[in-house]
Amino acid sequence: MDNWSSDLGAALASGDPEYMKAMLARVPKEVLHMAVPYLDQMAKRSEKEGKFDEALGGYQQLIQVAPGEPRHHASLVRVLLKLNRAADALAEAGRVVELAPQDDTGYRLQAEACEALQELPRAVAAYREALRRTPGDAALEARIHALETEIRKQAVLQQALNPDASAAPIDSPPLPKLAFDPALFNDPSIPSSFDAFRVDGLKQHLWRYSAQMSARSALARLDDPVWRAAWDAALSTLSGARIVFQGSELGVFALRALHHGAAHALCLETYPPDARTVTGMVQKHFLKPWHAQHAALIEGWSEQERRASFEEFASAIDIAAPGGKVADEQAADCLVLPQIDHTLLGTGIVRAIRQYCAGGRPAPARILPAKATVFAMAVEWAYPDSAYRLEPLNRLRWSLYPQALDLSPEFWNALTEPVRVGEIDFANFSEAKWDLALPVVRSGKADAIVFWFELDLGVAQVSNAPGSALQCIKPACQYTDPVAVQAGDVFALRARVEESRLHFETQPPATLPRTHGLPDWYVPMLGDRRRNDAYRDALARALAPDRGQLVLDIGASCGLLSMMAARAGAGRVVGCETDSAILKAGKEIVALNGLDAQVALVGKDCRQMNIPDDLPRRADLALFELFDCSLIGQGILHFLAYAREHLLSETARYLPAAARIRAMVVEYRLDRIWDIDASLLNPSRASLSFINVDASRLDYRPLSAPFDVFAFDFASAGPAPEQKELRLAATAPGSAGGVLFWFDLARRQLLDLERSAR
Repeated sequence: MDNWSSDLGAALASGDPEYMKAMLARVPKEVLHMAVPYLDQMAKRSEKEGKFDEALGGYQQLIQVAPGEPRHHASLVRVLLKLNRAADALAEAGRVVELAPQDDTGYRLQAEACEALQELPRAVAAYREALRRTPGDAALEARIHALETEIRKQAVLQQALNPDASAAPIDSPPLPKLAFDPALFNDPSIPSSFDAFRVDGLKQHLWRYSAQMSARSALARLDDPVWRAAWDAALSTLSGARIVFQGSELGVFALRALHHGAAHALCLETYPPDARTVTGMVQKHFLKPWHAQHAALIEGWSEQERRASFEEFASAIDIAAPGGKVADEQAADCLVLPQIDHTLLGTGIVRAIRQYCAGGRPAPARILPAKATVFAMAVEWAYPDSAYRLEPLNRLRWSLYPQALDLSPEFWNALTEPVRVGEIDFANFSEAKWDLALPVVRSGKADAIVFWFELDLGVAQVSNAPGSALQCIKPACQYTDPVAVQAGDVFALRARVEESRLHFETQPPATLPRTHGLPDWYVPMLGDRRRNDAYRDALARALAPDRGQLVLDIGASCGLLSMMAARAGAGRVVGCETDSAILKAGKEIVALNGLDAQVALVGKDCRQMNIPDDLPRRADLALFELFDCSLIGQGILHFLAYAREHLLSETARYLPAAARIRAMVVEYRLDRIWDIDASLLNPSRASLSFINVDASRLDYRPLSAPFDVFAFDFASAGPAPEQKELRLAATAPGSAGGVLFWFDLARRQLLDLERSAR
């Protein structure tokens, strides 16, 4: 019997579309629901990065897998609006209304779509439906008033332009009723082959997402000096060789090989966008020396003669896109495969070697990397802020396939010694099973297997072991069921080496069903001591005068801040959280820490809360940390506007009380990598919207002094849009390539907590 987890894990990890298609076709219908967290994360990331077509495909697949989830339909509407597809957005917003008729979200989205279509009366009607569900919403009332004013202006203008025409009525027609029966998805008359469309859609989404991320992954590797140095040493040994690159790191490795004396380089690129980038890099590299050699003759040549001359001059490199013809059929001396990630085999290195050698072509004399030695150990999750027990969150620390372990060692405890798992020979690959015995050095519950590797590049070796200097490839983390171990025992493990997958099985194998995973930023946030200490201190100061205060925690998540408030002296804390899985874990955490008599978590958006059902009275203190790297991107101003109107007392305080967004203009661009002009790679770094960065690792140059952008007093700030024009003085010459911005949070007038946009 097929192991669906292995099949789906391999499919999601693979960069090969045909392999994904074959694997996904074998996955049972019911298992596709397990891909929801992964699809959700990819769609949100694509939307955040301005890749709206990618996000659209992701949300469409989410809806096919989970058709009854209104938030996926709502996300699809928002992306359709960003793509200026207002008519499609309006139709989809009707589906949101059907699924959640008591919620205001669908009506708000209908109104926005009608506005985009310039159907203002219908927009007003939809906003009024939303207002019926959120009475007193100041922003909705203001929008309705503005639209009604605009409708009257248009009516007056129309009357002035055409006095003989009867005035159009201002009252808008009722919204159409959309009939849809969700039970259709369970209709037994629908053939099972219907799922083929769903599977094919998932494959297409993964293919597009992989193409989108390919250039960024290559840039991340090229940015790492340890990775570059190791490969430079390896390429320096290929003088006189004919090299085939299965992925040439956007042309940089191929050009560097020529610098070291290689006779010829053939670049086989997996994705068409990469092939276009490599073509541009190569042409720009050869253009200047070609001009220098033929300067006196070029002007007199025809376009055909110029092209022929340049192609001959640059003939040391050939480039092939997927499905393209390869002009150079001569056998290669070396096959180079640098596109490796934390999974080692997941990017298809073995398959690429086999495909190259298919059709009777002889295997190259050398392959780089030639081999990899794999190591592993068992770990237990930990939380640096040990004041609270957070173990129920561990079941949400999960993914379908191995994730990069981008956490410092304080977030996990090694329970076993690191063990050499085995050696993988890429040129002479064969599938294998290795039975391992890991010596246990610390008692606990093993939550995951961390594994890493050392690549053999001939004259150089490079390792991604925990704590190594390599940054572009982190160790991998494979999640397991919790397994209790005792110091002095051995932890039995089986490693399976397959063509595109390195997989570890505990004894007995993992069986717990899991359908929900935490976003990658969540655990680091919980362990951010600076953040936690600042909130603890601020709560102690805010609650000291009156230890019987009622606290409303907006976006309570797992209840960490709620528990801090309870221990700081709050009489009662009510937290609201909409994520059902995190809410369930949060309730367990509150009880585990003995605070369930003081803290209550409710599964609602705060705009659905009311008195006395959810709060016994108006709250004395609003507590929140619903911030993304842009500060207000998660909608905190909307939530506070409702809370001020319905849930908070007139004298309520806010924690934090205020915030400001600060920024500076920076130069952030690539000029050269080694002796290669890399300026054409800068567009691959660009994003249509802001992205989360770690400024401490960013190679940027300030071009302006830091400046204030917006300031917010959370006791009064509303969600109405604002804009500001700024004229800034340059502090250094350069090319402005981005705006680095961050925010400060304040308790009263003192800045107690600073957060950088990372």
